[in-house]
Amino acid sequence: MTMTRTHQWLLPPVLFFGGSFTLHLLWENLQAPLYEGFDSFPQHFWICFKATWGDLLFMLTIYAALAIVHRDPFWIADRSTYAHPATWIITLLIGVLLAVSFELWAVHIDHRWQYTEAMPLIPILQIGLTPVLQMAVIPLLTLFLTSRFPTRP
Repeated sequence: MTMTRTHQWLLPPVLFFGGSFTLHLLWENLQAPLYEGFDSFPQHFWICFKATWGDLLFMLTIYAALAIVHRDPFWIADRSTYAHPATWIITLLIGVLLAVSFELWAVHIDHRWQYTEAMPLIPILQIGLTPVLQMAVIPLLTLFLTSRFPTRP
């Protein structure tokens, strides 16, 4: 069975956002024990599920930035965009900047959450390393996986 053109066009964005959601949900649950108040995975699953929607907003920001850089709202389906270094550099920079900014606000200004002693901290900033790594690793991994399925040459 062959895919229709609509299905071919939808595959890259579905992989980007669907894959990202899945990876972020997994990461959020795996790092949950590093936060104060964690009792069990079942208890915190829904907290992590809600946090994953915020992660998806960060991914949307990255997507929009790349649409501007490539001057194409459907850049994700174009094979040549993955060969451009800016695609990878901008993804990493925006991901890390968003994570650092949000963690600084959530921990030091809003006091939204606290870390356990097990959380590795970034010196000077005193924010968690794992949430920053999350926004460095998952966007790049998602981009890599999506790059395997471009639909335009």
